[in-house]
Amino acid sequence: MRYPSFMDNVPKCGECGADLPGRATICTTCGWDLSTAISSPPRRSILQQLSSGGWRVLVYGAIILIPVFGFARLRDTGPGPDLQTTLRWMAFGDDGRAAELITIHRAHQIGAAASRYAVREIEAFSFEDDWARELAPKATMNVRGWMPLVFFGADTSMAPASVREFYEVKDVDGWNRPYRVETEIIPSGDVWKDNPTVTADLEAGLQARFHTLDDPKFGAGEWLRLELTSAGRDGVFDTQDDLRLVSYSLASAPLRMLADPDLVVRKIERNYTIGPQYFRVEGSRYDLIDARLLAEYRLTSLY
Repeated sequence: MRYPSFMDNVPKCGECGADLPGRATICTTCGWDLSTAISSPPRRSILQQLSSGGWRVLVYGAIILIPVFGFARLRDTGPGPDLQTTLRWMAFGDDGRAAELITIHRAHQIGAAASRYAVREIEAFSFEDDWARELAPKATMNVRGWMPLVFFGADTSMAPASVREFYEVKDVDGWNRPYRVETEIIPSGDVWKDNPTVTADLEAGLQARFHTLDDPKFGAGEWLRLELTSAGRDGVFDTQDDLRLVSYSLASAPLRMLADPDLVVRKIERNYTIGPQYFRVEGSRYDLIDARLLAEYRLTSLY
């Protein structure tokens, strides 16, 4: 719609196009009021606004918001091994990598907590009923604080929730689905030599530390074999993406009556602090060091 101007030689009606005589503001043909049209012009549609330059708002907004959302996602996934992978994770997510790392690290923490329970109670933990609640006080973060790779020790209350979830004892994995728990007591003596499960575990290899392979010293005392299984990304057990932790911890050992009491106390305190176990992670594309690195990245990014 064109609004007539008094500078025009012959003002026209904006509605029907008829001539407006002199300085008239109302069309005698259709009754269109020029003064009302000027004071209250018709509202333009969104398409008209975009075509006249409003599209710039959308483009500039996308330029600002896309990196913001990308970096917010990056704080959860951590950086990839190269720029291309990092950008893909920022745009489309990490294909469950963070949940997988939480799953295997939390399983390792459950094994350590079960070991601490045995140190204090001199018996194997039963993993019955609400076992996670009972075992939670013996999680690493509650015994010696969370131990990131750069900050060697800190108060547990200082850790953000995104870091604490690596160190907490829960009965669910990184996808918030329950672990499948299987336990077996390995009696003292040489019975373990005839146990096919134990034999297979020893052949597959067990770790005493993140970088150290070692075998449990079966025979002296009872051992707890713990198997924690996560259904993985697809949420279905017994498929190719299952994640599994196999852990052995000493459940009870005979006391040596002539041992130095101070040495015994120090050994008990040290074992309770460490939560020693012999373990193996199966089915994961990553290892526990990757999990610790992601926890450290989340900490340093103040997530």
